[in-house]
Amino acid sequence: MILSIIITILLLSGLTIVGVQNSIPVELEFFIWKFQMSLTAVIFYSSLFGGAIVAVLTAPKMVSKHLKVKRLNKELYKFKKQAFDIEAKKDGKP
Repeated sequence: MILSIIITILLLSGLTIVGVQNSIPVELEFFIWKFQMSLTAVIFYSSLFGGAIVAVLTAPKMVSKHLKVKRLNKELYKFKKQAFDIEAKKDGKP
């Protein structure tokens, strides 16, 4: 977790430095559209779009892992309770 945060900070720092140093206008063509914007904005929006795609693609796996952990924690609680009850019976306590 900490490693991913450090890598993210380094990537964002690199993007910021590149963006500040290269703020010239660029002409973009996308199918039939033509428009002009600064290179900084192009880098920023492409990074934002890429991050959104990664988030959408990894969300289902993260949700399934969260649900599995939740289910396993419930099972663990149930087994601990059973073990406690068995120990209590073994010691002669009701």
